[in-house]
Amino acid sequence: MTSKVNCAILLLFLVSLPSTLYSTPQYSTLITQADRKNFLKYEVNDVYVETVKHVIKISNFYFTNVVGGKLFVPIIRNETSSHYAILYNVSSSNGAPFTIEKDDSGNIYACWDNIDIRGQGTFQVELDYHVFSFSLHYTVNSSLITDYNSASDLYKKYTQPEDFIESDDPEIVSEAKSLTRNVSDFHEKVLKIYEFVKNHIHYVIQPEERGALWALKNKTGDCSEYSYLFVALCRAAGIPARVQAGFAFHGFSETLKDGHMWAEYYLGNYGWVPVDATWGLFDATDGHHFSSIQSVPEIIPYANYVFNYTSGPEEEYVKDEQLVSTKPCSVSIFNDSFVENVVKTVSKLRQAKFTILIGKIFGAFALFPSEAKEVKRTLLESEVQLQNAIESWEESPKIAQSEAINAFEKAEKVVHDAWLLIVKTLTVFISIPVIILLVASILLKRQHQTQQKEKVVTEVSFT
Repeated sequence: MTSKVNCAILLLFLVSLPSTLYSTPQYSTLITQADRKNFLKYEVNDVYVETVKHVIKISNFYFTNVVGGKLFVPIIRNETSSHYAILYNVSSSNGAPFTIEKDDSGNIYACWDNIDIRGQGTFQVELDYHVFSFSLHYTVNSSLITDYNSASDLYKKYTQPEDFIESDDPEIVSEAKSLTRNVSDFHEKVLKIYEFVKNHIHYVIQPEERGALWALKNKTGDCSEYSYLFVALCRAAGIPARVQAGFAFHGFSETLKDGHMWAEYYLGNYGWVPVDATWGLFDATDGHHFSSIQSVPEIIPYANYVFNYTSGPEEEYVKDEQLVSTKPCSVSIFNDSFVENVVKTVSKLRQAKFTILIGKIFGAFALFPSEAKEVKRTLLESEVQLQNAIESWEESPKIAQSEAINAFEKAEKVVHDAWLLIVKTLTVFISIPVIILLVASILLKRQHQTQQKEKVVTEVSFT
């Protein structure tokens, strides 16, 4: 009897295990019509607090002076929810003043003008940031995507061709039509384009910018060509998309000499969604991508900086280089309790999801479906409030702080309630064999008593 009970418990475990390990939460089933304006766009997988240092050094190896130099450096800015960067230091080796310039795409540049570099001399600038960044994964629900407004400025700007993004070229238009034929879902169209670009291009570092059409024809390129082709195909398919240029680190305490390029596409109700075909990131960013150019740069091309000068040595004698480094630091650098609350909430949400996973493995969510549904709804509410906190921090700090605190409290409740379900489930699993053993013991005892009575009766009858 006990072995049968154990088999039943094992069967329940195996039934609950596949859905736990091989499926993702179906948040759409928890979203009612009233919630559609306040829904989960993305999950926050991790959060980072770090410093980023950008150093540019220009060396004059000749004996005559460089005269009338001008340096443009795009500034890391907070266009999307993947990071908040605070520029706390801008300095140069000779103390030269700088100005701030801005283009119509919202790109911001630190500019040094009238730079003179003596023979055999150098000029160096440094930009230092405190960065609060997030690893995000977008949970796109196609039923929540709204149609594009083709008359809007955003749609017009980010569906037209530009340098290196030849979205009106017949070959690119034909490829985009072929990839998205018989597909009406915007998100599925983008996924097909992403898969094509990822598999079509073979990564080879290029000495110069090649562009989307070149990448399509030659099937090769680096991060620039991956990004240009993805954006061009999206635009040709009627989906707004743009390039992101800046820096991407693989982790903490890393130093780079080169920048990186990736992309974003626009979905109604979701906004700009990140894609890095070079790194295999779709609808996701790792928290180490920091953007300084948000497409269509009008002052400089897609670059981390540009230096030019009016007179002096030949260009071969004037060399420029950059070093970009990152390292982790304490949340205290922001001097803001909001940052600390978000870090705590993300940690608590990870704990909550792990507890739910344990609960599913033990069959708690199958045994108590109504309680399990409430736990999942509370988790969803916590994630939505965390998302709202992140997106409102700059504009409404008080609202952001309140949302972060509420998100943490709900995450705590999820952990508490999920553990209660696990305890209830274990109690059931333990109680069933105990009850069976008790019943079996009683039955055996009665059977023994009956046998004893029958034996006595038999002995009396013989007597």
